[in-house]
Amino acid sequence: MDTRTDPSHRLTILETRIAHPPARLLVLRGAVDCWDEAELRAAFTRALTTDRLPLIVDLGALLHADESLLGLLLAARDRVHLIGPLGHSLAHRLDVTGTRDVFRVHADLTAALADITADGAEGAEAPGDRDESADTRP
Repeated sequence: MDTRTDPSHRLTILETRIAHPPARLLVLRGAVDCWDEAELRAAFTRALTTDRLPLIVDLGALLHADESLLGLLLAARDRVHLIGPLGHSLAHRLDVTGTRDVFRVHADLTAALADITADGAEGAEAPGDRDESADTRP
């Protein structure tokens, strides 16, 4: 799909950092095709290498996605949360490749942030869980 001829289909990428819970957010609008691979790869690289925060990718306004986006999502699957609804082309690629269940897909940003908060709480030590046997205070 050549999206260069229709301005409404051109890929736009919004990159930002969310303060609480800490996360990176990429909002993709328009269509992803081979002409956009370098720009898309650069955005993912910045989001994933700046720090080790979870990455939320908002795909709700994405009209078309080719295999380059699927590859980037798969490479980041351990840290990525998707916001839908997923467009037909990406949903089809996930189904054909059997990778739909690899991703956490949320209805909106609030749900994605709640999931990230819950993930952080699971890894946090609850008050009173500290092993007091190692305490060497007199």
